[in-house]
Amino acid sequence: MLVTSKYFTSCSNVVLLVILQYIILSGNCLESGHGVDQLIKNQDLTLKEMDFFYVKLKIYNMSNHLSYWLYTREQLHGQLLNMSDPSMIKSTNFNAKNPIKILVHDWFGSFYEKEYFCSHIMKTYLHAKRCNVICVDWKQLTYDLSYASAKINVKYIGYDIAKALKILTNNMKVGSKNIHLIGHGMGVHIVGYTGKKLNGQISRITGLDPALPLYEDTDPKYRINKNDATFVDIIHTNGNSLGLFKSLGHIDFYPSGGRSQLNCKVLDKVTGGACSHAKAIDYFAHSILFKEEFKSFRCASWREFRMGECSEFANSTYMGEYVDKKQTGNYYL
Repeated sequence: MLVTSKYFTSCSNVVLLVILQYIILSGNCLESGHGVDQLIKNQDLTLKEMDFFYVKLKIYNMSNHLSYWLYTREQLHGQLLNMSDPSMIKSTNFNAKNPIKILVHDWFGSFYEKEYFCSHIMKTYLHAKRCNVICVDWKQLTYDLSYASAKINVKYIGYDIAKALKILTNNMKVGSKNIHLIGHGMGVHIVGYTGKKLNGQISRITGLDPALPLYEDTDPKYRINKNDATFVDIIHTNGNSLGLFKSLGHIDFYPSGGRSQLNCKVLDKVTGGACSHAKAIDYFAHSILFKEEFKSFRCASWREFRMGECSEFANSTYMGEYVDKKQTGNYYL
């Protein structure tokens, strides 16, 4: 069973992220969600039928509203990539022989979310191994658009990332097998669209507590699903609240049952689950350095796992970076 570790990011970082997400969610997402539920359900049809001029402006100029930051051991402060210049990669420290980690933040990608999600995972990766870490910054769209409107743009953000990956890999010919997409919240569905656009050529997608609002009953072609990459692993930390609870990938992990996380009980009550939602980031970053703390067991349910019915002879693997890609099903820890 998952226990609190001294290595986890300090609680203050989680609190800052939780408070900011809760303020914006309670004032925007939840209010708009009821009014646009039917509008969003058939996303593509809506875009064809509605005169949604402001959203269309963002769609048609998507590349102007996204920033791609490359981090390597040689450039820890990051290099802003100019995706309009196909030859720009020659002037960077990008090395296609090294793993390519693409990080995509949640909706309302505030300074604190970017610092907590992108910087935290980036620094952990570069401490552990040589790799290319690219943080996709789409926070400008989250400031300009409501949650519902941002959802409509999810596909086009994902498509822009696919275009960027083609530039980086010479049309998926060099280093494409090294690509690993990692998203949090709505960012999970964004990287799902990237995988769809590239026809499943992505080797791995990791989803950190995929967003639930306006996605609960969505067709798989409009959200993350296991066909988006060769291997899709999902970590559920706030299921049936801010995150989806149902199985979505080849393998799904449910730490502490997947609904509420350790040390989040009080904050979850006042923030609608934002503390547990943010914990998925913490767990994944921590797994890069300390995989042994995330040993998980395949089990039919959280109840059976707690009863000790699945540990001795059940299949096991590690949640996070070092998951066994041959394993499938639901795993608990």
